[in-house]
Amino acid sequence: MESGRVEARRAPRRLEEWRGLTVLVVGLARSGLAAARLLARHGATVLGFDRKPRVELPGVDDLERLGVQLYLGADDTRGLARAQVLVVSPGVPAGAAVVAEADRLGVPSVSEVELAFQASRAPWVAITGTNGKSTTTALLGELLGRAGRRPWVAGNIGNALSEGIEDVPADGVVVAEVSSFQLERTVTFRPRVGLLLNLTPDHLDRYAGVAQYAAAKARLFAFQEPGDFAVLNADDPEVLRLAAGGRARALTFSRRGPVISGAYAEGGAVWWAWEGRRERLMGADAIRIPGPHNLENSLAAVAACLALGVLDGEDGRRAMAAGLAEFPGLEHRLEPCGEVAGRRFYNDSKATNVDSMRQALLALPHPLTVIAGGRDKHGDFPGLAPLAVERIDHLVLIGEAAAVIERAWPRIPQQRAADLDDAVRRAWRATPAGGHVALSPGCASFDMFRDYEDRGRRFKAAVTRLAEQAARGEVS
Repeated sequence: MESGRVEARRAPRRLEEWRGLTVLVVGLARSGLAAARLLARHGATVLGFDRKPRVELPGVDDLERLGVQLYLGADDTRGLARAQVLVVSPGVPAGAAVVAEADRLGVPSVSEVELAFQASRAPWVAITGTNGKSTTTALLGELLGRAGRRPWVAGNIGNALSEGIEDVPADGVVVAEVSSFQLERTVTFRPRVGLLLNLTPDHLDRYAGVAQYAAAKARLFAFQEPGDFAVLNADDPEVLRLAAGGRARALTFSRRGPVISGAYAEGGAVWWAWEGRRERLMGADAIRIPGPHNLENSLAAVAACLALGVLDGEDGRRAMAAGLAEFPGLEHRLEPCGEVAGRRFYNDSKATNVDSMRQALLALPHPLTVIAGGRDKHGDFPGLAPLAVERIDHLVLIGEAAAVIERAWPRIPQQRAADLDDAVRRAWRATPAGGHVALSPGCASFDMFRDYEDRGRRFKAAVTRLAEQAARGEVS
C-alpha cells in the first residue's frame, strides 16, 4: 500500500457526508456506473475499479469524462491507497481481493443500495427472498401504479437504484428488488415496507453456508422502526424465525388459510385482514399468472399494498383486483414462447436455482420435457429427485452441471445436448404432440451465456427457428 492514505472513518450515513470524500467504486457494471455518477454529482472524488479490461466495460469512458480515475484489470488494489470508503456493486463477492484488503485495513464499505437509499426522498418497498422477487416486484409496481401511487421499479430487476433515485418525488414509492448481495453492506437501509418472500438454500457458491446467506437476507429488517412494516411468508418457518425480534409491525401472507393481519387464500378466494376486519378481494382463479408460487407472490403484493393503505377505499380494492387479473408475468419466468407441431414451449430461464425449478415443475402440466443445466450453485438436486421423477417425463441436459443432474435423477429418461439449439430440437423430438417443453435450468447461466436473460432470449430464438424449419418441412 502507498503511504499517506487518509485514515479510514465510519461509512457515511447521509448523502451530504459523501461530499469531499475519496470513494472507490468496486465493480463497474450497471450498478457501479450509476453509483459513480451519483457520487460525482454530489462532490465526491470518485475512483473506479473492475477486474475486467476496458473493452469489456461499456460506459467507463463516460466516467473518465467526469473525472473518475480508473483501475482496470486483474486485482489492482492501488485505488485503496487513496480511498476513504468503498461502494461495492452487488456482483462483487466479499472475498474479492480489493474488498478483502479494504476489510483488513478497516476501510469502510457500503453497498450500492445503501448509497441509493441515502439519496432518496420517497419511501421504499423492498422485496427479497430466494425466489419470486422479480415477479412480486413487477406486480407490486403494477398494482401501485393502478392505485395512483407513482411507483418507480428498480434494483435487481432492471434499473440500477442509483441511476434514477433522485428523480423519484417524495410522494412516489421506490419499489426495489434487493438481493442478499445488495443487503450485505447496508448501514442505514430502512424500507418503509420490507417483504421476505421465502428462504431456501441458494448462492452456496458464494456463501459459507445457509446461515450466512440467511443473515444477509435478514438485514432487510435490521434498521426498521415501529412505524415500518415487515411482510412475511407465514407458511415459511425460516422466514418467521429470521424476522423475529424486529421492530417493524409484522403483516403476513399465507395460501394455507387465515392470518391475523395481511393477505391469505381460503375457499378459492383471496382475502385481506386488518385490525379485526376481513374482506374478500377476488377469486384466486382470476389471478392471471399461473402456479401456487404465483399465488404466494400475489398475496405478498396484496399485503404490501395493505401496509401502504392502498386497500383503504373501494377504488383501491378494485384496482388491486383488476391488476392481479391482468398482470401477464415476466419475461423468462414461465413465459409461453411458442408452439411447434403441437408442443408448447416455456421460457423459465430465471429458474437459476433448485427451488425455483421446483415451482416450475409444480406449475407446468404433463407430458413435460425439461431442459436443465448450467453452472452449478451447489443446489440440492438429489432433494428435488422425488418431485422431478413425478413431474418430468423427459430431461435434456446442457452445461457444466449436466453430470451432476444426471447422477441425481437417474430414473428420468434423459439425454445430453451440445448447445441450446440442439437441446430445443432434442426436447421437441422427445415430447409427444400435446406436450410441453420448458427451459427451467435450476442453475446459473454463466458457463454458456452472459446472464439468464441472454439464455432465455437465445432459447426463444431457437424455438422460433425450429418453428420455421417445421413449417418448411425441414425437421420431423
